[in-house]
Amino acid sequence: MSFLREFEAADAAVLAGWVSQAGVAVEPALAVGECWLIAADAAGRPQACLRLRERLGLSLPRYSYHVGRAVHAAAELGLFQSQATLLLGNDHTGDSELADLAHAPDCTEPVAALQVLIMAALARISAQRTRYGERLVVELAGPRDAEGRSPFWQGLGRFFFAGDPAAARQRWGEAWTSHLAALLPRQTLYLPFLDEAAQAAVGRVGAAGRHAAAALAGSGFAYGRHVRIDDGGPIWELNLLQIAC
Repeated sequence: MSFLREFEAADAAVLAGWVSQAGVAVEPALAVGECWLIAADAAGRPQACLRLRERLGLSLPRYSYHVGRAVHAAAELGLFQSQATLLLGNDHTGDSELADLAHAPDCTEPVAALQVLIMAALARISAQRTRYGERLVVELAGPRDAEGRSPFWQGLGRFFFAGDPAAARQRWGEAWTSHLAALLPRQTLYLPFLDEAAQAAVGRVGAAGRHAAAALAGSGFAYGRHVRIDDGGPIWELNLLQIAC
């Protein structure tokens, strides 16, 4: 059974090993409007964690791709084509976020531990409702191949940034995707222009996020037709206006 406790400075060294697949260091000093929630075992050792953020994109733009659809029809020619599309935007500006959902490799009940944290985050939001946005969003990393490469990145991002995305995230931290977005096209992208592996990766949860996805699904979250711009991983959402506060 997991129980909640406050984040401690000593936790940073523990969480850094498993909180982020990108290798971003965990810092005990958080930005204004952020807090860590820790699920621990009976001995007080961290078993799972998440970071609750009050508002997104108010100082650093937060980018995502909206997964839409474009229809081209000509009745007189008997033609009707419907294509999935990607459009770069800042649709989650002002929303709130659960970030860095992760669990210890030896956690025996990772889904249950993560659900404890999600419920605690929702309780905190309900108690301070005006500080949070209309939606609560969670970015889940997309799939990787056997070599750890993202098929979505191989099919799209690498043509606009020739560097290593993992190294770039290590260098710039969470500002990385804002830098990347400056290099990506603003026009609508037709998904069929990408190779099959990249198309198949859009909106799919990678293996590292399967427990987080199960905990989120059990807590009322659902895929919101937005994906991460680096690996195509899905962004799940919960409408905070529709839950009891």
